[in-house]
Amino acid sequence: MMLNVTFCSSRLFLLRDSQSNPKAFVLTLCHHQKIKHFQILPCEDDGQMFFSLDDGNTKFTDLIQLVEFYQLNKGVLPCKLKYHCIRVAL
Repeated sequence: MMLNVTFCSSRLFLLRDSQSNPKAFVLTLCHHQKIKHFQILPCEDDGQMFFSLDDGNTKFTDLIQLVEFYQLNKGVLPCKLKYHCIRVAL
């Protein structure tokens, strides 16, 4: 999966599996014509699994909740999420 910075609209994002950590995901976000990557790590609290972008300060039970939160709130990101990237087969 590759985002081309030339066609990168600000606040365009995608979620993907992490290449460096098989248990994690990555949020890839375009902001001011730059592509930034944020690792989404699984964390455990009282035996329940969560996903977090900010070392467990803000926890989500699934990735849909995480995306919905960051569409409404900037949080630790440089901007709110707006446009999800659609996968196109080449």
